[in-house]
Amino acid sequence: MTQPFSRYPAHLVEDWQLKDGTPVRIRPIRADDLAMHTHFVHGLLPHTGYARLLSPRMPQEAELRHMTDIDYGRELALIATTPVNGHEHQIGVVRYVRGDTPETSDIAEFAIVVGDAWQRRGLAEKLLQRLIDAARSAGVSTLDDITLYDNRGMLMLARKLGFTLQRDAGNPNVTKLRLSLTA
Repeated sequence: MTQPFSRYPAHLVEDWQLKDGTPVRIRPIRADDLAMHTHFVHGLLPHTGYARLLSPRMPQEAELRHMTDIDYGRELALIATTPVNGHEHQIGVVRYVRGDTPETSDIAEFAIVVGDAWQRRGLAEKLLQRLIDAARSAGVSTLDDITLYDNRGMLMLARKLGFTLQRDAGNPNVTKLRLSLTA
């Protein structure tokens, strides 16, 4: 099994472009991204935030700090940024977090959110594919998530990338997503 990243995984930085030529940098999040990440999260439309958290709540400062100051050996968050008026501006984020026990340390929950103005432009697919590749390289065997049963964009993306989808019998409002990274 490959060892997970314990230091900032600079090898995951990638410069990319949207189809319209907009430059995008995909890179691991850092602790000093707190202000930018907070601005990004607070800028999401209510329905987008709800789809991400399955709740109308807004993450508090301590939670946002935890989202940016991460243990790369246990989790990874990749952000997508683009220059706006000479400053880096976050437009999306994807992350995984490994389980806490030895039995679940190779299984990771994942999440993704793309800013409202940047949706339906190929960014979610690019971010999630980069996360899948990084998770596989770090020895993660399975990615799991749940999404709202009517989140068509996420359901379509998950199918396209090979996830299995299953309605949750205990909660008909969500669909379970699972991707095996071992083949």
